[in-house]
Amino acid sequence: MKNASLILNVILVAAVAFLYYKVYNPPPADGPAPIKMDSAMPANAIVFINSDTLLEDYNFFNAMKDKLEKKQDSIDVFLRQRAASLEKEVIDYQNKGAAMMPEQRAKEEERLMAKQQGLMEMKQNMIDQLQNEESEMNDSLHNNLTRYLREYNKSKNYLFILGYQRGSGILLANDSLDITKEVLKGLNQEGE
Repeated sequence: MKNASLILNVILVAAVAFLYYKVYNPPPADGPAPIKMDSAMPANAIVFINSDTLLEDYNFFNAMKDKLEKKQDSIDVFLRQRAASLEKEVIDYQNKGAAMMPEQRAKEEERLMAKQQGLMEMKQNMIDQLQNEESEMNDSLHNNLTRYLREYNKSKNYLFILGYQRGSGILLANDSLDITKEVLKGLNQEGE
């Protein structure tokens, strides 16, 4: 889940860098006209969202995270059951192995090794599937947030909406620039 906040933070920093470049680099002589700052620009043209709080209180994210955690738990239970079953078969083989013919023993060992290999492959496939679902969740989270912020900013006209997270590039921000609660309220109402 830390990946979601890290991805969100990286995306927001990239967006800020792009906007900074577009606003403060002069266009080529034959390029488009420069951006003019009009008097309708708000006094606080740069605001931020606390990414940690957003992820903690965003209903859509929490529902997806819970779903993913439940799936992970069910996979863990399934794999533990399979491993316990295989372990029981190995113990049975060890108890009966001495009385078996060498060919039977070799066949049984081969079968148990194949079963163990199959279990390991199944575990890896399930882990890969879970990681893909987490990646899709992060993409969905990013898309929802970006879409909402584009719509939200049409009426606000902020130059930058930064993502603040403990340990990020923003070391200090004035609380009056924090729009987290307002954005969270809108995101959660939209999801109802």
